Amino acid sequence: METVLQDLRYAVRSLLRERGFTAVAVLTLALGIGANASMFSFLNALVLRPFDFPRLERLVLLAEYSAQSKLLGLPTASLEAVREGVSSLEFVAAFDSWDVKLTGSAGEPERLVGCRASPTLFATLRVPAALGRTLLDGEDQQGRERVVVLSHGLWQSRFGGASEVLGQTVKLNGEPYTVVGVMPSGFRFPRAVSFWVPLVTRAPSHEAYSAHQYGAVALLKDGRSLEQARAELAVVEQRLEAGEAGHRLAAIPLREYAGASLHRMVWVFMAAVGLVLLVACANVAGMLLARASRRARELAIRVSLGAGRARVVRMLLTESLLLAMMGGGLGLLFALWGVDVIRTSMPPDVARFLTGWDRVGLNVSVLGFTFGAMLVSTVLFGLLPALRASQVRPADVLWREVRGGGQRQRLRQFLVAAQVAFALVLSVGAALNVRSFSSMLGAPLGFERQGLLTLRVGPSPERYPDAASVSRFYDEALARLRSLPGVQAAAASSILPMGRTWSFTAMRLERAGFNAGESQVLVQVVTEDYFRAMGISLREGGLFTGREQQDAPPVVVVSESLARRYFGGQSALGQRLAVGVEPDGQPRWSTVIGVVADARYLDFLSGQDAYSVLYLPLRQEGTRELRLLLRSGGDPLALVPQVRQELLALDPDQPLSEIKSLERVIDETLLRARYVTVLLMIFAGIALLLSAVGIYGVMAYTVSMRLHEIGVRMALGAKARDVVRLVVLQGLWPTLIGVGVGLVGAWASTRVLSGMLYGVSPFEPLLFGLTALFFVAVALLAALIPVRHATRVDPTHALRAE
Repeated sequence: METVLQDLRYAVRSLLRERGFTAVAVLTLALGIGANASMFSFLNALVLRPFDFPRLERLVLLAEYSAQSKLLGLPTASLEAVREGVSSLEFVAAFDSWDVKLTGSAGEPERLVGCRASPTLFATLRVPAALGRTLLDGEDQQGRERVVVLSHGLWQSRFGGASEVLGQTVKLNGEPYTVVGVMPSGFRFPRAVSFWVPLVTRAPSHEAYSAHQYGAVALLKDGRSLEQARAELAVVEQRLEAGEAGHRLAAIPLREYAGASLHRMVWVFMAAVGLVLLVACANVAGMLLARASRRARELAIRVSLGAGRARVVRMLLTESLLLAMMGGGLGLLFALWGVDVIRTSMPPDVARFLTGWDRVGLNVSVLGFTFGAMLVSTVLFGLLPALRASQVRPADVLWREVRGGGQRQRLRQFLVAAQVAFALVLSVGAALNVRSFSSMLGAPLGFERQGLLTLRVGPSPERYPDAASVSRFYDEALARLRSLPGVQAAAASSILPMGRTWSFTAMRLERAGFNAGESQVLVQVVTEDYFRAMGISLREGGLFTGREQQDAPPVVVVSESLARRYFGGQSALGQRLAVGVEPDGQPRWSTVIGVVADARYLDFLSGQDAYSVLYLPLRQEGTRELRLLLRSGGDPLALVPQVRQELLALDPDQPLSEIKSLERVIDETLLRARYVTVLLMIFAGIALLLSAVGIYGVMAYTVSMRLHEIGVRMALGAKARDVVRLVVLQGLWPTLIGVGVGLVGAWASTRVLSGMLYGVSPFEPLLFGLTALFFVAVALLAALIPVRHATRVDPTHALRAE
């Protein structure tokens, strides 16, 4: 113990003597460790443990895969079959999202997303209520389901956090529900819900197999594995084949609830910051090698006085551990700041859909990871220099002819090559994402995004019971809004361009051999002024006139891409297609009356046809939930107070929600790509800076070791430019080797990024080449500075110094 304390005291004194070296090394490590700690906090909260449930590792999500491997919910028949035929599961709790209008309490009507759930949901997740109780067995029976459990957020925002909320009555879609409990603040399952009511599973017989409406979560029994549950599900599948052939039951760990795309993005970030840490460690290792060369005489004296190699290695590793601990401490401050910046920059409307987002922060897991990163960093940057320095021979040092200098120089060059390779891999990934994001921003959308206000409304079935009354509500609402000052056009639509929700439907054509299963098209219900409000031009035929009625022959308008894809060289006008069925089960044929320009409705990474769109008239569809769109000549958000006043005057119980400009809707759609691009650019910039510092440090040290040689060359008449060229070309070899290795690594890593790119190939030869040239230019600049400085030294001074 005394020896350890002695090494520790000496390490502190040694690092304090060389404050410049210590500051640079600590800052370098802090950048690497801090970036890793900040990203691990997101990995831990969003991927590894998105829920704080007591037995998360034994919770599974149940779903179905379609014949096309698309993940779907469970229909009633599958849900009941799983409950009866899978003995490995202790509970099977179903849930279904419920979009409702909340009234009957203080404040304006409010649109909320709630959850209809089996009473066993809370027992399955092992989470009790914070106030009152959860749902009870038997409350999922008809007549006993009028109870509601509030989320902590809704309790605070709507009821002021008062405990007297228990027993109060609220109206959900006009029906009274009694508040029986409030859940803890951290409970968010399913994502973004504001309340829970009992789920009464009663589906008509013809929908028992086809309506994939239920999510389900289950708890594995003790002693049972996920593989056993999947084997039992395979047996249940065979009994369900008659209902819907080709569908497969799936049991997925609940921690994967957030989705594969989010998980892949977070893992990409972790790989990026891992490369940053490797660059930082290689940088500090090079600094320690140079420092060990300067301390060769000191180490030789210690060895000559009896210090063994193990003692020298331990002493140098103690210094490395101190550096790592200081870097880790400063890195935690960087991580705290980075996490706060990322969290506050995320819009609340987006963050509430990210499972685990509210749990992102520095906790025990993050602190443990940071401590582990400090230990790993100590080994990565400290062990090799310590072993190399411990090989010093006293006789060689005393004769100033230290053997192994060439080996140390080669080791420093290897570290430079490693830094360049790691940084280049990261830089290529960042450059590809910059190109991809630029392609997204420059892609034609097919509509005018500026000056549009959007909001969501939905007339209640109690006040507007049929399609005709729904159409009258929208007619009156749009008439009121068109009369407002500054409103140039007003329309309604079932979905928003570039929004988060879409509706795809299989389309049929009156054509022999046509396969309806291969014709998934995006369906949109609109009012007659929609195309004018959006700035979507007519290409052929006509548009909806407002005279379409329920009893009139159905009509549709299609996009150019849909017409070209399904009708080829023929005109789409007059063609008949079907996207629904009549009450007798026969196809509901509609006639194409117009073709409009393409407009993008899906996000850029959806992987589906973004332009095959089929427009249906509201008057013939009677869709209840629509988005209103108002075009303004100025700031569209300035219309909000007047819009709210007019709509509440029309229907005082009508909640208005999701009030945004269309530009904001599109910005939120691009948010993930923007985060990926900006963060990868930051990490690549850090890696590039550290690599440049590492190259400069090695070149500066190399030049200092060759001052005598340079002095001799200059004294014999060599010109400065010749000396510069000689030394720089020799010094560039590690960089060139690193660039070569980095290009291979970048080519391999782009396969992971392929699903996150738009409008750019994962392998872009020009981009790869420009990135490599940029690194060579940075290395050349970092090498020129110390060499040019050395050639300006008087040769007599260099020779005298030797």
